[in-house]
Amino acid sequence: MCNILNLFLTYSMRFLEKYILLVFCSFVYSVSVTFNVDMQEQYLNGGSVYLAGADSLTLSSFGSIDTMQVDPWDPSGVIMLDDDLDGVFSATVELDSNTVYLYKYLNGNQYELAGESDRFFTTTLNDTVINIECFNRIGVSCDDIDNSLVETIFSVDMQQITELDSIVGLLGVNDLFTNFGYMNDSLLTPIAPYDPSALSLIDSNGDGVYSVSIFLEPGVQYQYKFINGNDWGGVEQTDRSIIIPPVSGMYVNEVCFNLSEDCPDFTTSVNQLTFKTNVSNAIIDNGFSLGDTLVVRWGYGETQPFEKEDTLQLMPFSYNYKVDVDSVLISEEDGLYYQYYKILNGQNYREIFFNFQYLGDDVVLAERRYFPLDSLNSYSEIMIEDNLDSNVDPRRMPVFLNTDSIGEEIEVTWTIDMRPAYYQILAGDTLVDIQGTYDVYDVDSLYTWGVWMNGPASSPANGQTWTQWGLTLQGTTAKKMWDDGTHGDAVAGDHIYTLMLNYDADAQVGQECKFGIKGGDNESSYGLNHYENINVADPNIHVYWGSINPLFYNAWDFDLNEPVGDFSCSMMDLNNDGIINVIDIIAVVNIIISGYTPSQDELCAADTNSDGVINVIDIISIVNAIIN
Repeated sequence: MCNILNLFLTYSMRFLEKYILLVFCSFVYSVSVTFNVDMQEQYLNGGSVYLAGADSLTLSSFGSIDTMQVDPWDPSGVIMLDDDLDGVFSATVELDSNTVYLYKYLNGNQYELAGESDRFFTTTLNDTVINIECFNRIGVSCDDIDNSLVETIFSVDMQQITELDSIVGLLGVNDLFTNFGYMNDSLLTPIAPYDPSALSLIDSNGDGVYSVSIFLEPGVQYQYKFINGNDWGGVEQTDRSIIIPPVSGMYVNEVCFNLSEDCPDFTTSVNQLTFKTNVSNAIIDNGFSLGDTLVVRWGYGETQPFEKEDTLQLMPFSYNYKVDVDSVLISEEDGLYYQYYKILNGQNYREIFFNFQYLGDDVVLAERRYFPLDSLNSYSEIMIEDNLDSNVDPRRMPVFLNTDSIGEEIEVTWTIDMRPAYYQILAGDTLVDIQGTYDVYDVDSLYTWGVWMNGPASSPANGQTWTQWGLTLQGTTAKKMWDDGTHGDAVAGDHIYTLMLNYDADAQVGQECKFGIKGGDNESSYGLNHYENINVADPNIHVYWGSINPLFYNAWDFDLNEPVGDFSCSMMDLNNDGIINVIDIIAVVNIIISGYTPSQDELCAADTNSDGVINVIDIISIVNAIIN
């Protein structure tokens, strides 16, 4: 009996041990898990694909490979291989059974699914092979993705580049920053994103236009740039983008290297382009010294493929500066936009310049110099000289803002002539308040609302540089200008307004300001201000309203300082009979005493001093003209 009992107990214990062992092993048993990822659509960053992850409970391990423990979320802990070169990378990891693991694939050192949840997998008691997963996509097989690519031709005109590299390249990236398309339509050869050496273009017929054909995904936006060479030093400054439509083929319109539009015709060769100017006016105006650096920047307005800069040298025993530029390609039709800059203590100071002859809509180009090329007889050597003593001529000498201190306390009388505003309104225009509601559209408002000065030049009035336009400035009496014979105003009612300001010794010689009727910002548009240098020997600064924007104030000639256009008339000859006599005097008297509203021609003829009003001063002028 005892033997039977012992035998039973022995077998029972063995069974129990096996059961306990079986249960225990179900928790700690290791299983092989094979991960597979399809990388056919990806450019292999660094040439390697990795797998990283950790157990979801403790985040302490990601199994082992060949008994070597894999650290949790080690980006290089599990390398994946593509032995059969089919674009699918695999790796096998020993993981604990019945455990939930988090994981992601890596292209080089870049994790997939940026900003998205991790992948997860629960192990069983058996070895497992995970179905092929598509890199950077969850729940979608790469085979289910529409891979109909669009052949796209990129072309760039390089004719205008004088120092052309032997290689012309192209770089770009898709909106996922994973590739720049494919070399063929099979998705097997992705192009590296933003790689300056990935794509070389070919000029097949020697016309200076380089092209390359690649395959891109429809509906995807690509950013791209062309390169003069095959490194980042030659990348163009222009940003380009394209969204590929779902078509069978596509041609990208030819573009000009470093330009947003088609190439100007930079085909005329110039052996030597010379810039020469005289700085005597700039020196007299206290804006320049012979020790300052003078440069010319040219090619604005896409009159060169990109903006260029050259330093001028002082010519011996003169105030002339000059620089010769060799081997230049130009467009005869487009001419050349350029600008002089003073460089002092590392700071750039653009010359104070307005192109009165500019007829376009680009306000920036209105402040650039322009030299026409289409009327030249010879293009072998071109000399651009800016040496005229003029306020208006396009070939006038440059002047600059002086950033030095005045050096002594001084009282400066500022005067502004409002006649350009008067005649512009008379021409039917409105002076728009760009920051408020004080638009000026009639001459009565012009002379009854008054004028205020604003900006750094007005700061001695109340300590503020820019006072808020509108009611605030209007209520700032210290910045109000006067035309009543007081506050330094020479002649009451002549429409020349005056403001006297006291500057400290450490104040800057060059001052910036802007004027406003009724305190409104209605002289000109944004960014156009007056720049004037204070002269200690003659501290009187006289400016004309609107001279900062001559394109708008086209009813006034800022060179002759008289009305132009529709206001050109026979001065003093009111009845236009070709004779100035007593009849014209009577006509002026009738206008004054009867309240009669004269025509524009009559107003122009009667207003002999162009001050915007008809009064006894005009009568005296006509009388003197008859006597003389």
